[in-house]
Amino acid sequence: MALVSCRDSGEPPLVAEEILQLNEKANQVVFGLDHYVTNEGVRRARVEADTAFFLENESLVELRVMEVTFFDAMGDTTSILTAQEGTYDWSTSNMTAAVDVVVISPREGRRVETSVLNYNSATDRIWGDQPTTIIEADGTVVEGTAFETNSRMDRVDLTSARIVRPGSQPQREP
Repeated sequence: MALVSCRDSGEPPLVAEEILQLNEKANQVVFGLDHYVTNEGVRRARVEADTAFFLENESLVELRVMEVTFFDAMGDTTSILTAQEGTYDWSTSNMTAAVDVVVISPREGRRVETSVLNYNSATDRIWGDQPTTIIEADGTVVEGTAFETNSRMDRVDLTSARIVRPGSQPQREP
């Protein structure tokens, strides 16, 4: 039998160098974040991230490899956002997502792809001012220079829209 003990050096424990290199401004680092956003007690979104860096002085959380699921008032999923990184402001519940941003609406069968997306929780407004591609349920592909929608994605306004590939249209009988 071997007994091993750790000696208390009196020094505070240090964060691993690898974590400090990821974000040296972070007050806290969370691996496997799973957070619900509520509005007046109603669940509005679920934020999941591989890694979250809490910047307490700025009321921000920097997220890496993230997924956000939006819910309606009945608790049903309205859209799902994925991105490689993002920033969540916990004082306002607003968010910015960046790098390989994709939003899918299961109800509408619509997919939005862009490089940067913004979300305003109070107004349920989602928008981006970067080139955007929309893929409709029928396969129609539309590109534009910017877009605006809501978390339901029941309507998407695309700036300078042009159809890249028309979708399949039902054939009319003579």
